[in-house]
Amino acid sequence: MKCGLKINSKSEKLRTQMIKKNIFIISLITFSLLSCNTKEKSKTSENSKEDPVKETVAADSKGYALMKQKCFICHFERPDPAKRNQMIAPPMLRVQEHYKPSYSDKESFVKAVMAYINNPSQEKTLMPGTIKKFNIMPRVIYDQTELKLIVETLYELDFGSMPKMHMKMGNGLSLNNGQKWKLTPASMEQVQTIIKKLNSFHSSNIADYNQLGKDIFDDAKLILLDKDYTGDLFDQIHFFFSGIEDNMHALIATKSIDVANKQVIIIINEFDNFNKYFE
Repeated sequence: MKCGLKINSKSEKLRTQMIKKNIFIISLITFSLLSCNTKEKSKTSENSKEDPVKETVAADSKGYALMKQKCFICHFERPDPAKRNQMIAPPMLRVQEHYKPSYSDKESFVKAVMAYINNPSQEKTLMPGTIKKFNIMPRVIYDQTELKLIVETLYELDFGSMPKMHMKMGNGLSLNNGQKWKLTPASMEQVQTIIKKLNSFHSSNIADYNQLGKDIFDDAKLILLDKDYTGDLFDQIHFFFSGIEDNMHALIATKSIDVANKQVIIIINEFDNFNKYFE
């Protein structure tokens, strides 16, 4: 009887130790899982702060579907250098790039683009180079509700980073058989007006810098739309102004005096080269 009691007591002790051991193991596993989950959440939270998701429209949205149906017939979605000779209108990304600096808020952007599409004209265009290359967009009658959806999509859509097709100074700009390209007196006077505006500009007001960018763009637009310029001569003029196009847009849109000053300096330096190629 005594032996039986000892065996039972020993067995009970072993069972108690096994239960405690299992509880410890389960607790350890549970703690590890909770810890990993917390770290993963923390990591996800940190990543979301460092790399926020861009607000954009869904590729299957009604606006995008309408854009594909009604716009991609003539316009590429993004520039494609391999299909440059097939272009019959500017890519949608380029339209967005030209209008957003001047119309940064959605409401004014939509209003301006819709106004142009409903009644295209040289006076209203922000893309004079494309008018000379592709002619004015034909007037098309759109359902205004659908057009608004398309233009809202154009404003919101993240087209991504694609190769630019702008021709910078020194990459396409050249003399005419060793001679300067001859422009009309009116165009040369317009260029001198731009240079004077740049060299005499002094302000600490960002709105004045934005207006300077618009003024320079409007002056350049008059030269680009001049009907006297065709063929190689127009290409050279377009090469020059497309080389400072991004700078003009940045100057129009920036809210930083430092950025504005840098853009003015870049544009001044580019115009210093103008007389090397044109007269």
